[in-house]
Amino acid sequence: MKKLYMCLLAAISVSYHAAAQEPELSNNNAREMDSLQTVVNTLNSRIQSVEQAELDRAIWKNRSKYFNIGYVSQKLTDKTYGGELKSDFGASLSWGKTYYLHKKPLFGMMKFGLDWSWLDINYAKSSLEDFDEDTSETFQSDIHQAEFGMQFGPSVTVNPVHHLKVGAYFRVTPSYSLLYMDETVHHHYVTFCNAGCSVAWKVISLGVEWRWGTAKYEGMTFDESEFDEDSMGDDPSVGDILQNVPDRKFKTNSFRVYLGFRF
Repeated sequence: MKKLYMCLLAAISVSYHAAAQEPELSNNNAREMDSLQTVVNTLNSRIQSVEQAELDRAIWKNRSKYFNIGYVSQKLTDKTYGGELKSDFGASLSWGKTYYLHKKPLFGMMKFGLDWSWLDINYAKSSLEDFDEDTSETFQSDIHQAEFGMQFGPSVTVNPVHHLKVGAYFRVTPSYSLLYMDETVHHHYVTFCNAGCSVAWKVISLGVEWRWGTAKYEGMTFDESEFDEDSMGDDPSVGDILQNVPDRKFKTNSFRVYLGFRF
């Protein structure tokens, strides 16, 4: 009986000690779980930061250069003698880079930058109906106009979602312009202005652009009379072959639609 009593007392004692240690074990488990959750949250935060940094690099830094090929609709206005010509067709090419002014996007989605197009080429062909005094017949003559220059100006780009970017810009375009018209080559420096907008998804972009400029062109024409039979005995000089013509003022307005590649 005494042995049974001692066994019951021992069992009660063990149960008491186990019950007393249960809260301590629960507290240790809770602390361990909190510590593990903190580690998991920290890792998730670091992973998200790395993923966001890679996405920002892919959206902004890796897509800052552009190469555009466009279709041109152009109007040439003669400010000296009057008249307008609309182009039959035209083409453009530009190549450059956007230099962003700040590292982090404003509001997480917008950046201001400076665009520098190292090369900007614009070409347009028009047709002019002319009259031949000798045959009293009308005929069409081709007019070719081309500009070579570069663009520079501010831009703003918005990245509303993922790799989608919407941009707008204004650029000044110093150019050298050549115009072949009426068997005369007109040429001069022209300061064009360009304003446009574009939508880009990763590599591919689509854009529209307006372009305008005015200048007074110098002209040179080829004097065929220097090669007549009467003058074959003389050696004509360059000054005799190329004759200057009066300056003419032209205004150019262009509308360009282009397909771009960003890299």
